[in-house]
Amino acid sequence: MGEASVVRLRAGVVVAVGVGFAVNVDGAQPPVTWPAGFIPTAGDAVRVLLVDGEASVLGPVIRDGLRPLTGTVTGAATSGTVSVDTAAGVLACRYVGTAPSIGALVRLDWQSTSPWIWPSTAATVPAPDPGGGGSSPQPPPVSASGTLTVTAIDSGSWQVGGSWAYMGTDVVQWRYGSARENRGAWFYGAAASQLAGATITGARIRLGARLRIGSYNAAQTLHLHRHTNASRPGGDVTRVAGPYDLALAPNIGPQWVDIPTAWGQDLISGGGIAVVGSPYVGIAGVGSDPASGQLQLDWRR
Repeated sequence: MGEASVVRLRAGVVVAVGVGFAVNVDGAQPPVTWPAGFIPTAGDAVRVLLVDGEASVLGPVIRDGLRPLTGTVTGAATSGTVSVDTAAGVLACRYVGTAPSIGALVRLDWQSTSPWIWPSTAATVPAPDPGGGGSSPQPPPVSASGTLTVTAIDSGSWQVGGSWAYMGTDVVQWRYGSARENRGAWFYGAAASQLAGATITGARIRLGARLRIGSYNAAQTLHLHRHTNASRPGGDVTRVAGPYDLALAPNIGPQWVDIPTAWGQDLISGGGIAVVGSPYVGIAGVGSDPASGQLQLDWRR
């Protein structure tokens, strides 16, 4: 009998390569096939099935209930997008040809993770006839607050002077003995941008289980930072805030912990969470725990 195939389900992100696209999976760009009907855009978060080193993109990662059909243009065009007010909040939407005018009702297309506006104005649907002279039913109120869960599309640790490969997707800080220093991070693509215009009132991150490395039988400090990278860069991430220190109990499992609310506000514009500095300690990443690094952002409008 032949050897069994190696099959893995991984998180990936679409990257531009020349005049086309590739998918970045754990820092590599394997041969890839795309599903019919999906229009890839650089930065899209995707799920990828890896079979013997070849990648099949299953589709974009988009949470249910956050893909409105129509919206109203509320802002002038800037950098190829216009602001559209929808049932899911204000979204930055791409358009074709001339930008639609402010106040126009537009139809949104969701064949990629970023919405595109159809080139013609959407027809207004009349209110249903209530019959019998009664008043029209009132639409349900638009939610003014909520909590958005953002799932990390990737995680890993960059080794100073090395690469992202050694630790896989685990998120590790510092080093063992005289080995190269590890600097870990979670990545989220542009998933939090759907909260553009909202005010963040609280923020949390779900840490995976503590790894059995270093002095894992003793309490240790994890140094969290905010970084500005949507996906793994060629080297270290760009950290712009922190440290925010957390005490990790010995052998602790997955847990939710608070992070600065200001970080949650800034993450709407992109970036992620990183760890760096002594002591040598690590967290299980998305490869062994797909919920590792999940963010919860409490918001209001």
